[in-house]
Amino acid sequence: MLWSSKRLRKIFVIGIIAVILSSIVTNTYWSKSSKSSFWHVASSITLTNWDDHSSNTSVLIWPAPRNLSQGSILMTLSRQFSISFSSAARENLEVLQAGIDRYTSLILRQRKLKTPAKIDPAKFVLDELCIDLKSFNQSLHLGVDESYRLQIPDPLNSKAALLQARTVYGALRGLETFSQICSYDVLAREILVQDCPWDILDEPRFSYRGLLIDTARHYLPLKTIENVIDSMAYAKLNVLHWHVVDEESFPLEIPSFPELWKGSFSITQRYNLDDAKAIVEYARLRGVHVMPEIDVPGHARSWGVGYPELWPSESCTTPLDISQEFTFEVIDGIFSDLSKVFPFELLHIGGDEVDTSCWQIARPTNNWLVEHNFTAAEAYEFFVLQVQKLAMKHGYVPVNWQEPFEKFGQSLSRKTIVHNWWGPQIAPDVVESGLKCIVSEQSSWYLDHIEIPWEKFYSKEPFDNITSEIEQELIIGGEVCMWERLWSPSKVTSLGPENAAPRLEFFRSLLNERGIAASPLHPQQTRDSLQPPDLRDSSSTMVNLSMYTDQR
Repeated sequence: MLWSSKRLRKIFVIGIIAVILSSIVTNTYWSKSSKSSFWHVASSITLTNWDDHSSNTSVLIWPAPRNLSQGSILMTLSRQFSISFSSAARENLEVLQAGIDRYTSLILRQRKLKTPAKIDPAKFVLDELCIDLKSFNQSLHLGVDESYRLQIPDPLNSKAALLQARTVYGALRGLETFSQICSYDVLAREILVQDCPWDILDEPRFSYRGLLIDTARHYLPLKTIENVIDSMAYAKLNVLHWHVVDEESFPLEIPSFPELWKGSFSITQRYNLDDAKAIVEYARLRGVHVMPEIDVPGHARSWGVGYPELWPSESCTTPLDISQEFTFEVIDGIFSDLSKVFPFELLHIGGDEVDTSCWQIARPTNNWLVEHNFTAAEAYEFFVLQVQKLAMKHGYVPVNWQEPFEKFGQSLSRKTIVHNWWGPQIAPDVVESGLKCIVSEQSSWYLDHIEIPWEKFYSKEPFDNITSEIEQELIIGGEVCMWERLWSPSKVTSLGPENAAPRLEFFRSLLNERGIAASPLHPQQTRDSLQPPDLRDSSSTMVNLSMYTDQR
């Protein structure tokens, strides 16, 4: 009989196996359809040692991932190792391709890998890292999905690692994590991936993770700014707050009002718009936003070098002259020019430390106050609100330092994001009022306070004194020098500086190897005390890539 019972049983068994395999593939190989499927796949991942208060120094990834599991198998990268992504996505994905090129170079280090010998048994070898994207949209905006899942090896291909991400920016964050897992064996001349299999599911805790540079008080060459952006990408920071003008200088070209940059330190210490565009593009390719700051009405003495009529008087040069419509025409022109260069939706318009006495002393501005029946404080409010309107006219969400909130918070646009720089109670008050807030509390996160130890930086919690989950949602992030707390989950950072120290020392050395001059955690440390945290056995020949550097 053609269809014997034996054959039918065989077909049935094969069918059952096919169904099981299909189910495994469907649930393991990240579905490109629904958002929930990605999280469902990862729901079984357990966080390694973060749920208790024991110090886990075996995971040196910085910042610490949200969820991970790891094993104890050693793998190596083959001589033909490469990073690839789906051929269907190859058109115009310059952000991802640029990231692949950068990280391929970082991982391989241009070191000469040893010609593999015949070893019995064969080693566990990775030939490639495959990137699987859900979306090919390269739009960079606040809140863009930066999540990723990294599996080493791919459950369906033991010769490859798998990086899944919903966006190219999530893929960039996953590439950084993969690069930190790689180690270099000096004697064997092999790049190692220890503690496999890895399964990492990660996403940032906050959408805004910023660092401020001040080129108004200290001009920075373009290469220096690029190095800052590189270091931000390595730390998974994503907003460069460019405090570009201030009292001391106005170094940025504004075509609408070309005399403004006469207020620069010198003709060589300027940025034309092509420079600014290059910085924005350099940052975009690394998943970093650039938020310019035009601080008004105070901190603006340099504006009057090119346009003296912006000063209340020659002897009283700040804040900007509120009595002239020309002042607001200049600001409008600046915002218009900025909108052609800086696509990030946030624009910082300052508003801090405004001494209004000049308006009362200078005759034109004092006459204006009398004519409009304004006190100096009311004029300050009027000025800030007018500037907010101009910023929103050009499509920006206004960011103000905290003083306008403290003095007339109810009058501010409800779109306003308040930037806290002084006092621990400001952020709780801001979110209680329903406005969004960026935390940069000076006593914890100001870089110029060199007397503050890194442990205090690390221990600052953005949700201090904020218990309502609704209000916590209004803290969009923080800024200056807290590199992990803004990404890693609170159950990691709450373990304290002692738990973070090995990761931070690892990351500091990694920055050094990548050409970023990062200082020791404790400047008093001697060379002898700076032992790499992964050298648990002094006889070991395995040195993490980030540690293979002369620490002077």
